[in-house]
Amino acid sequence: MAKKTIFVILPHLGGGGAERSTLNLINYWSKKNYDVFLILMNKKGELIEDVNKEIKIIDLNCKRIIHTILPCNKLIRKYRPDITLALMWPLTSVVFFSWLLSFKIGKLYLADHNPFIDLWFKDFNINKYFFYLTYNLTYNFSSGIICVSKNVKYEIQKILLFKKHNIYNINNSIKVPNTNYDIIKLKKSIYGDAKFCFLSVGRLKKSRDVITVIKALQNFEYLNNTKLIILGTGPEESNLKKYVTKYKLNKYIEFKGFVKDTYKYFAVSDLYIHSSLYDALPLTLIEALYFDTKILSTNCKYGPAEILKKYNLGELVKTNNPVEMLKGIYVSLDKKINHNLRQKVRKNYSIESVAEKYLEVFFK
Repeated sequence: MAKKTIFVILPHLGGGGAERSTLNLINYWSKKNYDVFLILMNKKGELIEDVNKEIKIIDLNCKRIIHTILPCNKLIRKYRPDITLALMWPLTSVVFFSWLLSFKIGKLYLADHNPFIDLWFKDFNINKYFFYLTYNLTYNFSSGIICVSKNVKYEIQKILLFKKHNIYNINNSIKVPNTNYDIIKLKKSIYGDAKFCFLSVGRLKKSRDVITVIKALQNFEYLNNTKLIILGTGPEESNLKKYVTKYKLNKYIEFKGFVKDTYKYFAVSDLYIHSSLYDALPLTLIEALYFDTKILSTNCKYGPAEILKKYNLGELVKTNNPVEMLKGIYVSLDKKINHNLRQKVRKNYSIESVAEKYLEVFFK
């Protein structure tokens, strides 16, 4: 029996949650003996070297998304994949036309990792009506739509003018390596003598709102015994560093830049703080669950509540509110972790569970 071929099309393979989750999927499918092609607008990103050697990486070398139509169409006609999975609008809508021009070879699934709310449109300077138009012209006629959150699925159902039954909610996935950390030694090397060890992870952009974490920390009663590690880079990095310097917080806050192996930081942190103004399904919250790190998150649309609220796995506070964030820090530190419940819940996000759900949708 011939191997099934899966195309996965992305802009790049940077260090974001969508890219990391996709990396987990393609590596798993490759090991399961599927013929996987990773097709990138530009072959760049921190995760490239982590792609399984069996996976064929194709660099479209396109500066503009619209220029991917013909190259993708040629690849679909040449390799005739059973499945094409495209991620991240507007690339998804463009790939639809590549597939259409191939006379619909195989099945096309379009996947989204963003909540389609006003804040998202504003953050990326996207015309909402243009988005609605292209979404309806393309997504409606795909083989299926995949989204990472139940509430994103609900948003999609509202956007589409025609009722579509093949919309699937499949969570982000995490593959935790076998770790055997010397916790005491590792914690000392990362946090020094700090008694309260806090962690923030993510791209440093306005919608991540890391400034709210810093402002809350300014008034933390035990600041002198505290250290906040911030992992990530982005357009707001300079502004955040200036604020930290201005208010003489350098002793308590450390910027580490982009770090590929974030697991060791989760393993030794007392509290992970997620401060986003919006997020479809934060992979970092799932990672915190796996390492039994206490969690404080903004109750933003949509993912945090979906992960944490049902089983009370972490504290949720209002967005963009340093006072509420500070209150949440105190409550979170006093809260006990239900290890058995976390172990039960995090199975939903294992790479084995998530990757098999994709395959079930693809080949049902």
